[in-house]
Amino acid sequence: MPSKRALIVTVGTGTRPNVYIVRPLVKTIKDSRPDFLVLVVTETSFNYGEAIVREVGLSKESHTLVTIKDFDDFQAVFRDINHVFRRLLDLGYAHEEIQIDFTSGTKAMSSGAVLSAIYNQCQSIKYITGQRKNGVVVDGAEKFLTVNPAGIFALHDTHLARELIFRLRFSTADEILAELKVDLLDPDEKSWAKNLRLIAQAYRAWDIFDHRDALQKIDRVQWTLVDLHPFRPLRAGRMLLEGLAGKQKDRADELLLQDLFNNAVRRGREGKYDDAVARLYRTTELFAQQLLMRPPYEIQTGNVDLNRVPEAMRSGLEKNRDDRDGRVKIGLKHNYQLLAELGHPVGRHFLENDQLRSCLGERNGSILAHGIRPITKRLYNNLRSSVLELFKMERPDFQQQAKEVQFPWLA
Repeated sequence: MPSKRALIVTVGTGTRPNVYIVRPLVKTIKDSRPDFLVLVVTETSFNYGEAIVREVGLSKESHTLVTIKDFDDFQAVFRDINHVFRRLLDLGYAHEEIQIDFTSGTKAMSSGAVLSAIYNQCQSIKYITGQRKNGVVVDGAEKFLTVNPAGIFALHDTHLARELIFRLRFSTADEILAELKVDLLDPDEKSWAKNLRLIAQAYRAWDIFDHRDALQKIDRVQWTLVDLHPFRPLRAGRMLLEGLAGKQKDRADELLLQDLFNNAVRRGREGKYDDAVARLYRTTELFAQQLLMRPPYEIQTGNVDLNRVPEAMRSGLEKNRDDRDGRVKIGLKHNYQLLAELGHPVGRHFLENDQLRSCLGERNGSILAHGIRPITKRLYNNLRSSVLELFKMERPDFQQQAKEVQFPWLA
C-alpha cells in the first residue's frame, strides 16, 4: 500500500511589505507534494492561505485552513497544532506520514509549530532558506531544508530509559535502548546510550539474582562517563556481587541474606507488597536455615539428621519425612522451634514475638501464598521492621550492611 503524505504549513503575512509570502510557500508545497494540506493561518493571513489554495490548485477534499487566534502565544499555538495532528490522525495519517513547514508566521507560530512537531514525532520538519538580500531570501534562490527530528526522539528516549532505571524498570529501559536509532546520536550520546543499556541489563540480572551476569555487565560499563556515576555500585555492593558470583564463598550466606532482604525492600518501594512480603518470608526462613547449618548444630533443614535434634522434637519432626526420598524436611516454623529447643536466643525471640508471627500468619492468607487477600503497605512495613529486629540479634549491623550493598541510588 503506497504511503500517504500530509503537510502542515504555518502562514504569516511576511516580514516586509515588499515580500509576497504566498510565492515561497507555494514552492515548498509543490516540493513536498502532499496528499493533504493544512494551512495554519491567522485572521490577518487568511487571504494568503486562500491565495495559496488557488495557486496550487487544490481540491476541497485535499486541504483545510485552520485559523488560530492567539498567534503570539506559543503555548496556544502548540495546543492548536496538536489539535491539527489529532485531526490528521483521525483522517488516517500516521505520525511518520506528516511533515510540517514553519517558514512563515510569527515567532510564536514557528516555535509552537516546531515544538508540536517534536512532541508528535512527525516525519520531518521543513523550512525555506537560501541566498539573501537585505535579509530576505531572493526569489528563485530558495532552498528547502528538511530536518528529521528522529535524533531528538532518540535522545529523549535515552533520557527516558535513564529515568526508568532509577524507577527499577530495567526490562523496559533495555527494550527502549535496544530499539534506539543510535546512528542519529553524536559519539558521546551514542556511548551514553550503549553504557546505559549495559547498566539496565546488569541491574535486571542483579534483581533476579543472576549475580554472575550482573558482575560481567557492570565490568563492561565505561564508568568514566559522568552521567553514569549514580548507577556505579558502591564498593560493598561490588564485593557482594563478587561473593555471590562465587568469588568469596566464605561470605556467601551473609551476602545472600542481605541481597534477598534488599530485593524485598525494592519490591516494597515499587508498591508490590505481595512480592515484598513473599521475599521477607523467604529471608526469615533463610536466616534460620543458615543458623542451623552452622556449628555446633550443622543441621540441614532439607535433610534433617534426627540424631542432631533434641530428643523431645524427634517424633514430631519424623512426621515431616518425605515418602518419595525418605528425607525429613522442615519449614520456617519448625526451623525456629528447633533453634529454640537447641537454646538459641533467636529461636526463643521468634516464638515470643507476637507481631512477627502475626505478620507471617497474615502473609499465609495472601494471594501469593495460600489465600486471596492482597498485602497492605502496613503489613509490609510491620514485617520488615520485625524481621530487622530478629536479624539484629545475631547481626547487630545488618541494617547498615544491607544499605551499603543496596542499589546505589537507593542506598
